[in-house]
Order: sequence, then C-alpha cells, then structure tokens
Amino acid sequence: MKTTNKNKLIILLILVAQFGFATNSIEKPKPKKKPNIIMILADDLGFTDLGFTGSDLYLTPNIDRLAKEGMYFSNAYSSHPTCQPSRLALQTGKYPARIGCVSHAALGGVSGGPLEIPKGEVTIGEALKMDDYTTCHIGKWHIGMGDNAPGKRGYDYDIASNDFCCPATYFYPYSDPNHRRNNLAAVPDLEDYPVTTILGEAVSNEAAKFIESQKNKEKPFFLNMAYYDVHTPIEAQKEKVDKYKKRLKPGLMHKNPTYAAMVENLDEGVGKILATLEKNGMLENTIVIFMSDNGGEADLGITTNGKLRDGKGYAYEGGVRVPLIVRWPGQVKPNTVNNQRVIGFDLYPTILKMADAKGDKKHNKNVDGLDLTPLLKNPNYKLPNRKLHFLNFLSLVHYKLPISHRNRCFESVMKDDWKLIEFFDMGADLVHYYELYNLKEDPSEKNNLAQSMPTKVEELKKSIARWNKEVNAPPYDYEKFYGNAKSIKND
Repeated sequence: MKTTNKNKLIILLILVAQFGFATNSIEKPKPKKKPNIIMILADDLGFTDLGFTGSDLYLTPNIDRLAKEGMYFSNAYSSHPTCQPSRLALQTGKYPARIGCVSHAALGGVSGGPLEIPKGEVTIGEALKMDDYTTCHIGKWHIGMGDNAPGKRGYDYDIASNDFCCPATYFYPYSDPNHRRNNLAAVPDLEDYPVTTILGEAVSNEAAKFIESQKNKEKPFFLNMAYYDVHTPIEAQKEKVDKYKKRLKPGLMHKNPTYAAMVENLDEGVGKILATLEKNGMLENTIVIFMSDNGGEADLGITTNGKLRDGKGYAYEGGVRVPLIVRWPGQVKPNTVNNQRVIGFDLYPTILKMADAKGDKKHNKNVDGLDLTPLLKNPNYKLPNRKLHFLNFLSLVHYKLPISHRNRCFESVMKDDWKLIEFFDMGADLVHYYELYNLKEDPSEKNNLAQSMPTKVEELKKSIARWNKEVNAPPYDYEKFYGNAKSIKND
C-alpha cells in the first residue's frame, strides 16, 4: 500500500501518543529516605568496661559487634566529668560552661548554672523535628522537667524518663517508697511489665516497640536512647551476679560481679535494638551511635578505668575518657579505629550533617562541636587542631566532706599532647596550684611537669583565660559557694 503524507502524519501521531502514555505511566523514582539515627547513651560506663576495650570480666558481645561494624574512637571525651552538664552539651552541641552549667547546681555543691536546658537553646531533638524527623526519647533525662521535659524540648515521644541522677531501683516497679527522693527517682511508664523484668530490659523493649512502629513510615526517626545503666544503685539479677562470681579469679582488673551483670544488661539492650532493626529490614538505613556520658565510677569498688587515673567527677583522664562508636552503613568502613581527639558535643553538628538537616541557624552559630562526618567517611581526614576545655565545680551530691586533693574544683585544657589542670583554692591546705602532663608519654598522669616546664604552663594558662572570656564561663568563688573555708579539711 502506498503511504501518503496523510498516513505518515497519522502514524506519527499514534507513535507520539503511545510514547507519551508510556513515559507518563513510568513512576518517577522516590527520593532516597534519610537515615534513621539512634544515639545510645550509657550512664557512667568506663573506658575499659567493654570486652573490646580491655575488660577481663565484663561480657559485651553486642557492643563489641557494634565496634566491628563501625568506627571506634580511642580518644573520645565526654564534655564534662559528670552527667548533667555532659547531657546538656550533647543536646545543644555546646560546652557546658557556655550555657552556664559546670556542676549539679542546686543539688548541694558549688553552684554553677541551670538545672535545666536554658531557654533559647535548640536541642538536637528540636533541630531534627525542623527537618521532619520523628523523634523519641527513652530513659534518663536529668536536664529538666515541666517545660523542659523531653516532650516539650523536641521529642514526639517521651518514655520512662525521670529528672534524677538514677532510678530508685532497677527492680520492678522501678520505684522505692523508702528512697529519700523517690518522687524524682521513680521511673514511669513501665507499670505493665512482669515483676521479673529488670529496668534495662524494660526500656530496651520500649525502644524495640518504637522502632517497629516506624517500619514503612516515610519519615525517618531519631531515637535518643539514654540507659540508666550502669549508674548506681549497683543492682542486678541474682543469676547473673552468680554467673560473674564464678568468673572471678585472682589478678583481674575488674572485680565487681554485680556491676558486671549490669554491664551485661546494658549490652543485651544494645543487642535488642540491633536485632529489632535487622528483623524489620532497617539495619542498613539506620545510623547507630554509642557513647557514655562520663568516665567510669572508680570509687566505692564499682569499676576501674585501667591505666587511666581516677574516674567520674575527677580532673584526670578516667573522668572524661569514654567509649564512642559510630556505625554508619555505606559510609563508615567497618572495624576501623580512629585515634584523633573528639568530644561529646561534636555529635550535635555531626548528626545534623548525617541527617542533611539545617537545624536552627542562630543556634548553630554558637555550637562548639565539630562535624565529624568527613572523618567518618575518610579515616585519614585530619580534624582541625583545637584545644579541649573542662570546668568542674564540685558537687557534694557525689563527694562528701572532707574534700581531698583528688576531688576538687578544677579547670583543665588539652592542647596537642599537653594537659594543664588548675586546681582551685578550697580552703585549709587545698591551695590553688597547677599540674601539667604529657598525655602521649604519660597517659596515666603520674609525672607532674608543672615545676620543670613553667613556659608551657604559662602558655596554657593564657589559653584558659581566653576561653573563659570567650564562653563567659561561670567564675569560681570559694567563699561565695562554700562559706566557711575552715569546714573543708583534707583527708
């Protein structure tokens, strides 16, 4: 048949119509969902309290697995040697001193700032909500209730939170009418659990429920998972305690079987979270961060921080060196160790970058943390050289009278491998003076070089003075905060 121009036009129109229909019927690919993010915060977990960091008693296979599948930071620091200021720093990305909190404030010691998140600060929960994340806080909060409770500071879900240092008890019903602060220490929202359920298991189950509720949701989620473990009271199930009693032998670094059982409860909780992600096909699109809020509690025979001197609340490395692990599938090379110094408040800008979230522009201008994502993606990346500062006004909640040299109010700075500690005047024979250490050559801080290196001391003293002015740090005044100096005696 002869094809006319008219027939050609008809054929062309048919082809165009068919092609147009075909292209319109093809769905455009959906943009890739942002990653879910889980920040797991242990309470008082020490630098050596994990299997892979050197414990010779505690068993932590799930956290060890997390390290094998992510990046472990061997020189990670909490933002403060005690929990309340370090948690404020995690939530805001700022030095605790910048927001006026350098102690447990009104709780019986040297005052030093708010008990709560100051108005105007933007929490990481609030920042992620701005970018359409579903947010959830589970567990210890300890930075304000009422208008500063998690549900009022950026979290869509607030589960099992209290505003005390710790639970009244880890045993059901997680409250104790004989506890002097049971109104603050009781843990709510867990009344429906069997009486045999330990607190760590209950909050882990709540985390699993939340994760499963987010399956197939278009919005990503952020879970701020703040365990009460392994803070006092030192309590655990009898069968687990007995298990660790059988593991005891002469010469062990770690010797407390009840604390060991608490560490295992924490580890099982981490395992529950990982298993829930895996079961629901969410493991590969979820970033998991694990950290402790401050150094391990080295007093009272609870634990030891190995070669690191002292522990929670103190000026030395045992008070602020903590485990930090980041598992980020597709971005972090598994089983990597990074030795650069990082600090808790770095997680704020890092999480925002991971989430491709802008946060609050005004707040971000004064954030002290560094974005660690370039380092996470490339272990050879070098962070900008910086100093790290710590300011701690003693709280008698933790340390009773008489005060000794070891547990004094202090300020410290780290620059390169050098660390200068300024111990404040606290009356009696606790006079103002300095200690200087080279952390590379002397990680246990045994050799005080302050007398032999006065030039280095002066250099770092000037750095402290500049930093105090920059962040408007609370000034130390012994007479104002303690009154009669004669009541403070060295032990």
